[in-house]
Amino acid sequence: MLLGVATPAVHAATDGETPGSSQTIGTVAVRACGLIEMPGSQAWCGTLQRPWDPAVPSLGSFPLAFSILLPKSAATTAPAVVGMEGGPGYGSIGSGQTYAEMLGPLLRDRALLVVDARGTGRSDAAVCPSLAGDGIGWGRAVAECARHLGARAQLYASALAADDIAALVGALGLGPVDVYGDSYGTFLAQVMASHHPDIVRSLVLDGAYPVTGETAWYPTQGPALRESFTVVCLRTPACAALPGSTMARLRTVLDTVRKAPATVRAPGADGRMHRIVIDAPALVATLFNGTYLPITYRETDAALRAALRDDWLPLGRLVAEFWYDGSGESSVRQFSPAQQLAVSCHDYPQLFAQSASIPERRRQIAAAIRAEKQSNPGLYGPFTIDEYLDSDWSAIEVCTTWPAVGTDPARLPGPLSGSYPDIPALVLSGQLDTITTPAEGAMVARQFPRARQVIVANGLHVTAMGDPDGCAAGLVRDFLRDYAQVLAEPLDRCAIPPVRGAPGYPRTAERIDLPVAVALTIADVLDRAWQTYGSSGLGLRGGSWSLRGWPRTTLTLEQYQLYDGLPVSGKVRWDVASGALRATLVAAGRSWTARWNTEAWRAQATVTEVNRRGETTTTFPAP
Repeated sequence: MLLGVATPAVHAATDGETPGSSQTIGTVAVRACGLIEMPGSQAWCGTLQRPWDPAVPSLGSFPLAFSILLPKSAATTAPAVVGMEGGPGYGSIGSGQTYAEMLGPLLRDRALLVVDARGTGRSDAAVCPSLAGDGIGWGRAVAECARHLGARAQLYASALAADDIAALVGALGLGPVDVYGDSYGTFLAQVMASHHPDIVRSLVLDGAYPVTGETAWYPTQGPALRESFTVVCLRTPACAALPGSTMARLRTVLDTVRKAPATVRAPGADGRMHRIVIDAPALVATLFNGTYLPITYRETDAALRAALRDDWLPLGRLVAEFWYDGSGESSVRQFSPAQQLAVSCHDYPQLFAQSASIPERRRQIAAAIRAEKQSNPGLYGPFTIDEYLDSDWSAIEVCTTWPAVGTDPARLPGPLSGSYPDIPALVLSGQLDTITTPAEGAMVARQFPRARQVIVANGLHVTAMGDPDGCAAGLVRDFLRDYAQVLAEPLDRCAIPPVRGAPGYPRTAERIDLPVAVALTIADVLDRAWQTYGSSGLGLRGGSWSLRGWPRTTLTLEQYQLYDGLPVSGKVRWDVASGALRATLVAAGRSWTARWNTEAWRAQATVTEVNRRGETTTTFPAP
């Protein structure tokens, strides 16, 4: 690995160039495009033909699609940044705008390169009809997918994807690059660093999990879940003051649903009512999925308390919003389940020997499960191992019917030399991340000679993307400017506002001051706007909401009921980025205005009743 080598200058477009013009960068022809927009920069798009299998030319080639953002006014003088998206299954081009906003001022003299890895996005996205609508699928669907992909089934490996990106970096003349990876992108970035150390100058691994050293049980997930819900409660004064704990309440609810699952009709995030069965596997999937959605962390304890009062609707809503998230079916260009399956089954640890027959694999999995139950029954506590395995969160048995993976080290993700090269690495972990846990981030950091892990307090899965003004994104920029200085600093300064737990879900607002009930209703609608991919939905106990615009959004409430007998109607104008909120509403036959800042750490809500006699204002901690 050559550090400190100057990056060859890449000459950018002039101000007069518009989409549709073309040039050559290195040896690659590109055209101006609008896929990434950044003041002072121009995006260029192109493809590089890559062989599916360099050892088998008869399998042909595919166009490796990329977009490169270059400064308009000058040649690049600092190393290019390569952004690698997660999944697997997602292309990186679609996230190019978010990467650009995260990097911000760095792009005055740097290139940003985003590449759709083989089998994703514009790079011949992999398709398996058997997986349509079912994510990565199970059993027969997996075997049918492998048969459908044929000779390509094993050619989506991370090592081959890293070879592609390294070839493109060379063809563009970019020289050693800085790599930012998020989620699975951290896995691919580690593979690229170990297989092509001459190409990688430094690494930022955001939501990192290890290429080597992990097991198919992912044993850090259970402790991460317990710790995360405990932290959320302790940082919410109303929850911390309660007797017991979130985990104790969850155990009590589990005791109930193990005897007889609860059934309730609850609103999903798709704007429809659904019959929901609340059992232990449903709660596994819903609560672990909180790593992506702060609202799950915010509402779980209050929903558990309601369930313990025999009101299962709030908990049922969380489960319904997990299963019916309002996203609909995405195009294969947006997300390829087939590529996700092919990468996962080729590169991730399994409970069986890859060389074993399918019947033997099943025997090995069953034996491994029996042994784990005996030696470590609390692995995913308070859930049992069987409850975890029966949930939609577990993928332990998904790859049972996938074809055997070869043994060529060049096609496997692990470091070719047995250890990682001396590449500076910044590892970012969200404190509340239960899928790429802080413990896994620590494992990754220990494997690089010059690495520092930063745990972002209150952070979820992936911390710097979508956080252009926050600490994590700033730390990424600082590291890419001067990694030596950042690695020498004490790095305990990153935090985001804590998740404030919902105060509770009484069926009515009889014992709540009316201004507070109005504010809590507003907060509940904001939660729904975060919890869904859609633009409309239903109230917990009746009515509806809709939104227009994002991140400056207007939410419209139509008889929205968080509480029975208190329908609320009107408008909430909310700037998601700044947190500024102002509402004009009608509730209980009275007119109200409300305002607070959702981004402030200790915001105060101001709710004013407007009537003929004047105004009455109430101020209290924002919900």
